[in-house]
Amino acid sequence: MTPQLNKNIVPVSEVFFSYQGEGIYAGIPQIFVRFAGCNLRCNYCDTPKSLMVSSAVKYFTPQALSEYVFDVYTKNKKMFFGFKPSVSFTGGEPLVYADFLKELITKYLRNKISVYMETNGSLSKEIKKVCKYCDVVAMDIKFQSACRKDLFKQHKEFLKICKNKAFIKTVITKDTTKQEFIKAVNLVSEISKKIKFVIQPAGFDRIINKKVFEFYSTAANKLDDVRILPQLHKLWKII
Repeated sequence: MTPQLNKNIVPVSEVFFSYQGEGIYAGIPQIFVRFAGCNLRCNYCDTPKSLMVSSAVKYFTPQALSEYVFDVYTKNKKMFFGFKPSVSFTGGEPLVYADFLKELITKYLRNKISVYMETNGSLSKEIKKVCKYCDVVAMDIKFQSACRKDLFKQHKEFLKICKNKAFIKTVITKDTTKQEFIKAVNLVSEISKKIKFVIQPAGFDRIINKKVFEFYSTAANKLDDVRILPQLHKLWKII
């Protein structure tokens, strides 16, 4: 169930310093802001505590949250070395709170800290509100085999809006079909072959490995930059 949005108060599960564990920016230091609540229920979700608003223990106005972000950054500033300060908005699904995010970014964070938006790519009206203020949009393409919804129409509209800032992530499970994967590749290819495309295995067993390598060949024949990248934070055992 999508959480009810309050203009000035949103549920935040946690704010912490770590290193990005997914996608093409894996390994860079970031401040993570994990919002509670999501409009989807994927069977491979690795942060189930963040799905329900009731699980959140902190509530912030945009100003209070910005102060907390900078406090966490200040305490970990030496860990950024030459990297520009960066905040990853994740969840749950952060774009459920798009109005809050727009105020937070434009009034308090813009030009001070890079904004990395981690999203399930299903809320096109919401990304339109904040896309121009984001530096990176890490967009998932969700498969019906895992999320029980056909979201390709929403994904297409979403990617059209943020294509110049986005890279794509597809999570491959034992249930992922070749047909839905090809559909995802074609969707991205139709918009731009230059969009970076990440294949992320949801585990390391023979069935998933076979699919990942087969799917890589399929995607690489249509897109310019395709990568197989596992979740590093699981290997680091920090989730």
